[in-house]
Amino acid sequence: MSESTVISDAHVPAYEQSTPAQADYFGFASTERFLLPDGVSFIEYRIMNEGKKAQFQKMTSRDLVIEGKTGNARTRMDPAQERHELIRQSVIGWNLKRRRSANGPLEDVPFNNSTLGQFLQDANPKLVEDLELAIRKSNPWLLNELTVEQIDAQMDELRELREAAVERERGEASSASK
Repeated sequence: MSESTVISDAHVPAYEQSTPAQADYFGFASTERFLLPDGVSFIEYRIMNEGKKAQFQKMTSRDLVIEGKTGNARTRMDPAQERHELIRQSVIGWNLKRRRSANGPLEDVPFNNSTLGQFLQDANPKLVEDLELAIRKSNPWLLNELTVEQIDAQMDELRELREAAVERERGEASSASK
């Protein structure tokens, strides 16, 4: 004679009833996909965990030099090196093709450190900058890493680009009216 026992929540202590499931804080891995303008090609990157963040910061740290007599401080900035290191630390794969000859067929490009380096050297700078921005937006702590000088430099670059675009459009408008 066996009797099944049903235990209602009334017999379970309150702390056991409302305990949420515990999370795994060691398994942080989130992958994002950066879609390229053709709508088919993409680059996959991981949001940085603490280990990748520390590695990136170590590879891009800069020395601050304070001049004894004047008290002026200076540091050397290399935005290209920082951008490339950010991408190297984040990108984990892609779906890219290229031609080996001018009229040849498109061939898959395998992802590895060597082809990533080639991509960073040969790609349209605008694509690389857009990828960098996507990675930075996915890692909010990176947005806090920009110094005022870096932001000002980017603003100056944008002003110069705007002036060049205005001049170009003026030239196109004047040549079109002739």
